[in-house]
Amino acid sequence: MIAIIRLILIGGFILLSTIVVLLVCLFRPRNTSNAYFAAQLYSKVSRLLGVKVTITGKENILADSCVYVANHQSNFDIFFLTAAVPPGTVSIGKKSILYFPFFGLIYWLSGNILIERGNKARAMQALQKAKEQMLKNNTSVWLFPEGTRNYGKELKPFKTGAFHLARNAGLPLVPVSASTYYPDYKLNRINNGEVIINFLPPVPKEMVETQPVRETVSFVYNQLSTAIAVLDKQIRLSAGDDVN
Repeated sequence: MIAIIRLILIGGFILLSTIVVLLVCLFRPRNTSNAYFAAQLYSKVSRLLGVKVTITGKENILADSCVYVANHQSNFDIFFLTAAVPPGTVSIGKKSILYFPFFGLIYWLSGNILIERGNKARAMQALQKAKEQMLKNNTSVWLFPEGTRNYGKELKPFKTGAFHLARNAGLPLVPVSASTYYPDYKLNRINNGEVIINFLPPVPKEMVETQPVRETVSFVYNQLSTAIAVLDKQIRLSAGDDVN
């Protein structure tokens, strides 16, 4: 019963918020402030889902352009991780998103960047334009280097697009770790605990530019894996679970 009520409330919220975001986007199309506005609005759904979102490491958020890379668990990330998206930050998504009714239009009008993943040449052109946009407008991007959802299991291998973008643009990388929530989440449970989102120290642009991309990928992958394990242990301790 709780799950049904929750789904109805979430459906109503998404419908109303979509109308509001669409109106804002039509008033100021392709403005990156729209992405931040939408992110903050959608993050409110976390309360309806019974999840407390805690953001740590805010001192590692950069005022200038950078590339944020985070782990991707499920579609619920749009309600949890959006709470941590900094102002002036957009995402990069598949061009097929445009075909999703309303959401696709909002995604594009919010200043997010679309690429054709199946077409390497066009994808590279899109990333080049993304680099130019980032440097011109002091914009950051938020990416999920796994490329797909891991459903709360071990991190999947990283794709290198985010790292090439940072290297070519001469920008630092900021790893963002989110604690594991998916395996234990239940729609019919009132309280679904806490999700901690932690901004790790930036990988300096000097390191990104000089060392091989694969080494940067490996470095960030290990950082995120370790950070997620630490967050998961922290949540188990706060819940009084045995971590041994």
